[in-house]
Amino acid sequence: MPFAPPLVAALTVVLLAGCMPTLADLKNELDLHRSSFSEKVITDRALSQKFLACVARSRGDRTGMAGPVGTLIRRIKERLPRQDDSLLALQEMFSGLAEPSRRRLNLAALSSVATAIRQWNGRMDFDEEHLAQDASRFVRLLSAYNRAYFGDVRFTATQADSGTVSQGVLRHTSHGFVDRSGNSHLFPGLSADLSSPTARSFRDTAPAGASQQVSADLARIFLEAFFDAAFEVPAVRGATALQVDWTNQEHPYPEFDPARPDVSLEALAGITRDALRAEAAVTVEVGKLVRGGSLFGTQNETVAATLETVAGVTAKKIVEHEGFCYVQAVQSRAITPLPRG
Repeated sequence: MPFAPPLVAALTVVLLAGCMPTLADLKNELDLHRSSFSEKVITDRALSQKFLACVARSRGDRTGMAGPVGTLIRRIKERLPRQDDSLLALQEMFSGLAEPSRRRLNLAALSSVATAIRQWNGRMDFDEEHLAQDASRFVRLLSAYNRAYFGDVRFTATQADSGTVSQGVLRHTSHGFVDRSGNSHLFPGLSADLSSPTARSFRDTAPAGASQQVSADLARIFLEAFFDAAFEVPAVRGATALQVDWTNQEHPYPEFDPARPDVSLEALAGITRDALRAEAAVTVEVGKLVRGGSLFGTQNETVAATLETVAGVTAKKIVEHEGFCYVQAVQSRAITPLPRG
């Protein structure tokens, strides 16, 4: 009997565990800044309403009933019906982490999300022109993020002084994928050829051939594209999302405008730090579960790196979105004129 793929084997262990739980309760381990967001606004009805309305807001669902994630999945289903089921596990995992009263991680859903990401990345082949025409903002972002991660390689022919004789081919590469906060991620095999636009936004990668790093990076890129399409938290200049060529009927990805900021620059920095802390905390907790001899241990470092990255990046995107909404709500209250009398 052939060996099952590691990810399938790990999921099988979870499903066959009988009465053993498949939910990791993170409520007592991870705050994810709920004390800074939900618990702070709950005592102020007006502030709470502004915060919750922002969290639930979606360009595709003005009622806010489905929320940004549910609305995005519904829109993807309309255009790519065969791909919808692969995203239901992502919605379940997101809901478990995003619900303040629960804050649980469904480990079976986590494995299913990793499988779905692998399937979606399998579509990112030479059919880039077709993907670029897809009206789904998620697919457009995913395609752009993938191209940027692999250097967005382009070739030009060099010519002699006369301009008529070709002398060779010159390769051009980008700076890699830059997320909405300005952090660079690039395929390890290209790291020697690339330099960051600014020294502080460059993140070096593992040597070429490091399967854990590549697998984790591809999972990160997928989730960055998905949640950027769902939440549209404004991006800083240089982010890959701002370089996508949208059609005339589409609105461009929102850029953070320092002249008319949605939040202060100081608050933007705080939101970014909070999001990175949340990613680190969740990555560590999930790493404990999927490594070693625990029930959910995969015994495979590449799979483990993917699983912990999926959970960590999801937590980061939740805090980015809710942190931005919280600060907007607080700052709008601060500038609201007090009633006279």
